Order: sequence, then C-alpha cells, then structure tokens
Amino acid sequence: MLHVNRQRLVDIEILITIITSIGILSYFFYAVYFLNQVSIYIENGILENTQVIVLIISMLVFFFSVFNPKREGKLILIFFTFLCFSFILREVDVETLDIPNTLKIIGHGMYRNIMIITGFIIISTYAILNYTYYKKLIYIFLVSINGILIMMAGVLLYLGDFFEHYNSITYHVFLEEICELSGYILLLLSALLFLKNKLSLTDSIEKSTKKL
Repeated sequence: MLHVNRQRLVDIEILITIITSIGILSYFFYAVYFLNQVSIYIENGILENTQVIVLIISMLVFFFSVFNPKREGKLILIFFTFLCFSFILREVDVETLDIPNTLKIIGHGMYRNIMIITGFIIISTYAILNYTYYKKLIYIFLVSINGILIMMAGVLLYLGDFFEHYNSITYHVFLEEICELSGYILLLLSALLFLKNKLSLTDSIEKSTKKL
C-alpha cells in the first residue's frame, strides 16, 4: 500500500510539474512576443532564475534517489546530480552573491572549471573500471523513458546554444534561454521518474527471460 501511494504521489508531482511548466513557458512567450517585455530574459532576470530553481530541484531529486537501497546503477544518478550542479554554476554568477570569498573563488572561473572537470573524470573513471556492468545499465537507461527525456533535453540545450549565436533571429537570446529552460524541465521530469521507476539490470534480464 505504501509503495502504491508513493507511486501515486510521484504521478501527481509529475502532473503538477508538467502543468506548471506549460503555464510558465506560455507566460514567457506571451510576455515577450505580445507585450515585448524583453527584461524577462536579461542576465539574472526571471527566466534565468527560473532555470536555476528547476536545476536545484532536479539536482535534489537525483541526489536523494541515490539513497534508495534498492536502486541499481547509482553512479548514473550521481552523474546527473553533478551535471545539474555544474549547470547551476554555469547559470549563477557566484561572484556577485553575498557569500564567503572562498566559495566565490571556487564557484567561478578557472577553479570552477577545474572542479567540474575533476568531478566528471572521477565519475567516468569509476564507470570505466566497472565497464561491463555500466555498459549494460547505460543501454537500459538510454532506451528507457528517463533516457529519452534526457536525450531530448540535450537536443534542446544544443538548440539553445544555436540560438545564442544566431543573432539574425528576433529575440534570439530569449529563444536560447527558453530552450535551456525547456531542457532543464525535461531533466526534472526524468529525475522524478527515477522516483517511480527502478532502473534495474535484474528487471531487464527477467523480462528478456519471459520473452524467451
């Protein structure tokens, strides 16, 4: 009963996220294209702040999913937790915040890049050392709804980068930011689905056996 109620709660959270996201995206499009409120997508404006909020929630959901004792492939969750963290550092101008100088130094520029690169090297090294296991699990992930959402998010982030440099398009900066926000929302939906669905080699093997 507890498991069923938890799954239902996650379904409600996903539905609320989708409805809220549609509303927010619709508002941004209306405000920019109909009301010409270009201040929405200025540096550190409401659109960028919304991106940061979505990323923080996504990071926390991925992070707390790691502590599920029945969860397989926790390195994948750690990877996306760290990925969200790196996106947050990319979106936030840490040096402008009212925080200790040590954190400002670590959180931007060369030291930020070193920290991010080091984190991904450590995660990648662990995956390589357990290549056989994670090769299979990553394949299962990529063909799952979680993986599909992540890949769609990647496409949107790529589009965002495209619009950033395509300044002949009206409101190209807005399109860049809105693509990034949409990608982060898909990242959040994938994180929420991890609360509901167990990415498992065992489940995959059992399904394959039943088909045979």
